[in-house]
Amino acid sequence: DEEEIGGIYIPSIHEPSPAERKNAVVDLQLKIADCLSYKEDYDLAAEAYEKALHLHVGFRRWNRSRESTKKYLNQLSGLPVSTSTNVEVDISNTTSLEAALRNSLADCLAHIGQPELSLKHYEASLAIKRRIGGDHHNEVAHTLMSMGALLGSSGDTSGALNCFKEALYIYRTNLEQES
Repeated sequence: DEEEIGGIYIPSIHEPSPAERKNAVVDLQLKIADCLSYKEDYDLAAEAYEKALHLHVGFRRWNRSRESTKKYLNQLSGLPVSTSTNVEVDISNTTSLEAALRNSLADCLAHIGQPELSLKHYEASLAIKRRIGGDHHNEVAHTLMSMGALLGSSGDTSGALNCFKEALYIYRTNLEQES
């Protein structure tokens, strides 16, 4: 829609829909987290990624039950990073944004010395990416590489090797298909 003012057509400013506002809130929280991660402030970045993840999951629930979602979202302020294990993963109802958020959160958690929690988020991200893109998607390989690095630094060389081998297989398969 455009409005004519003095012979100039100006796009009408529209009121964003509730869905657009929800996406903007999650996007802004994600941008804050990215900035903090870029500054290598991994403690605050992890909190910001976690908040973005909670918001994203909460907004996905919105259409199912507004009252319980409002209560859930109101409880978010001041949550410590350790509560991120409480965000359930409904693989049948996830998005690529949730996978990215969990992957970024896992990266930060690994930097601040929480490898167990980091691994849980990598595993959730991996499951989402496999469901959305399939077992041979490059995003699956990226997460496997991160998981392998985490496992290796935690002393699980066998688990790390398995992750690296699967990632290498995916990368090689995709390169062969491109040729």
